[in-house]
Amino acid sequence: MTGNLGDGRIVVGTARTERADAIDLARNWLDAVWRRDLAAATAMMAPGARVTISGGHQFAALEAFAAFAAERYAEFRKQADAFEACEAAGGLAVYVRGTLSGTFKDGVPFSAVRWCDRFLVAQGRIIDIETWSDIAETRAGAAAT
Repeated sequence: MTGNLGDGRIVVGTARTERADAIDLARNWLDAVWRRDLAAATAMMAPGARVTISGGHQFAALEAFAAFAAERYAEFRKQADAFEACEAAGGLAVYVRGTLSGTFKDGVPFSAVRWCDRFLVAQGRIIDIETWSDIAETRAGAAAT
């Protein structure tokens, strides 16, 4: 045997796609933020990157983002259910979808709240993050009951 591909042997590919790398970057960023390792998360971001959340709140520093969340939530958990990547103007867009659960500062619990994060990735760094959720609708519903 000469080791040709057609001789019945298993061939394992080791090449990674740019999309897979972008998804890994988004997943690693989320993991770092969830561990409260803001320095590691910041290192994955390009200079000048911003985080924009529902309501149009923008943050240039993750410390400000974390402080904003600490004012609203006593406890906050994100469950990521799906990661998808596609080409976008300026790089690759990674969409992450899932559900939120936790407790507002006033003790009102919430769960199964939909969310979606969009990471724009270029040259191996996150250059923009936008996040949307149904948390406002959940909060309004909790206040009405």
